[in-house]
Amino acid sequence: MTSEAAIRRLNRHPPVGASKLLGGEYLEVDAARGFARAAYQGRAEFCTENGVILGGFLSAMMDEAMAIAAAAYKDFGHVVPTLGMKTAYLLGVRPGRLIAEGEVRHAGARVVYLEGRLLAENGDLAATATATARFRLAPWV
Repeated sequence: MTSEAAIRRLNRHPPVGASKLLGGEYLEVDAARGFARAAYQGRAEFCTENGVILGGFLSAMMDEAMAIAAAAYKDFGHVVPTLGMKTAYLLGVRPGRLIAEGEVRHAGARVVYLEGRLLAENGDLAATATATARFRLAPWV
C-alpha cells in the first residue's frame, strides 16, 4: 500500500476524541516498514504557566503516531492499544507545528514494540518515546 493510499484510508473517517483535539494531519505512512509521520498543532491552550506545552500532550502525539504505524503494519485490520509507554522530554516545546513519528521496532503475533519521536517547529528533537502495545482485531474486520 502506498503512503497516499494509507493516508486516504485514515482520512476516510473524521478524527475522534484526542485526535481531533490534537489537530493531527497525516504526512507519511509506510505500512511495509511500520512507519508513520504526522503534523500536530501545538496550541497555547496546551501550555503550562511557563509557556511550554504540557508533556502529556506531547506524549499523546507520539502515542498516536506509533499506533498508526503499528495499525498500518497490520494493514489496518487491528487496533493497537498501548500497554505501556515511556517518554523522555528533551526540551521545552512552545506552541506551533510539531511533527510526530512512530515506528515499529519489533512485532510479534500479539505484542508490538514501538518507538516515537517528536520534533519541535524548528526541527529540534523535543521528545522520544518507547511503547509496548497489543494487536487486537479491529471491530470492523
